[in-house]
Amino acid sequence: MKTLLLALLGTAIFWQPAFARAASELELQLLEGARQEEKLVFYTTMDLPQSVDVAYQFVQKYPFLRIDLHPAETETLVKKVQNEARTGGSVWDVLIGGGGSFQPLFDEKLIASYHSRQRQSVSDALVDGAGHWSAYYINPYVLGYNTTAVKREEVPKKYDDLLDPRWKGGRIAIDSTAHGLLRGLSASWGEDKALGYLRRLAGQRPVMSRASIAAVESVRTGNVLLAIARAPVIHGYRKDFGAPIDWAFLEPTVAQIDAVMVSAHSPHPHAARLFVDFALSEEGQSALSEVQQIPVRRDMEAQRLVGGAQWSVERPDKNGKFQKSIALFRQIFGIP
Repeated sequence: MKTLLLALLGTAIFWQPAFARAASELELQLLEGARQEEKLVFYTTMDLPQSVDVAYQFVQKYPFLRIDLHPAETETLVKKVQNEARTGGSVWDVLIGGGGSFQPLFDEKLIASYHSRQRQSVSDALVDGAGHWSAYYINPYVLGYNTTAVKREEVPKKYDDLLDPRWKGGRIAIDSTAHGLLRGLSASWGEDKALGYLRRLAGQRPVMSRASIAAVESVRTGNVLLAIARAPVIHGYRKDFGAPIDWAFLEPTVAQIDAVMVSAHSPHPHAARLFVDFALSEEGQSALSEVQQIPVRRDMEAQRLVGGAQWSVERPDKNGKFQKSIALFRQIFGIP
């Protein structure tokens, strides 16, 4: 009887929900499980140097793990994950990426739910309530300006200010991949108003730069005065190169989050969850500042770089007419 009672008691303890168990116990379980798995397969849309740095920081903390790193473009990565699932050969554990193109992975239930304790330090707007994703870093589009050529009081304070004749004729650079701007403004204003505004902005004859780096470089050199570009790139130019450049927020501030997600069929589930905990921890988030990214934790100094009262955040699980918005954005600004 005593043996049976102990067995039943052990079963009851085993089946308690995860949140009822001590955090230290869960951490030990993840560590022990990850030690046995010995490996983590990491899919990401981050730039290769940034991805390598993140992987390096992780294995420095957990040297018993080996990381297989697979960087790729978003659409390539989505198809890869889908094909693996359909053939029963899923090999990935964690994925970092952003944009609505990931919605099919949620629709096909290929993403697991994991409520990392570290999510408590991230704003509710930057995590999924169901636990399927947590923002890893945030990429807001802001207005960069040359501080030697434009006085702070002259910097446009709202989107309509960019339509002033003084900014016409190659004085504004726009990241040609900033199609998220259309989706974000459409979410806040409605599609008709957003399209109408962007058409008027195109009438200002802006310089369409191939990426945010090119747009910001044009501001640095003084070839243009303003640029609609990603804040982390501007931050990097100012911090690392001392460039005469700063930024202002136009509201609604349109931002894409790059989120961390766990595979529903992860071959190394303990290592995957250990990675998420690290990625959202203060230690893991601190590493982002070194690779020109803005962390999402509220308790970090870098979060003070993020301002603005009105935000339109693009979630990875909401498509938002992704392909249509790309085509419309390119058409409006005459991008081949």
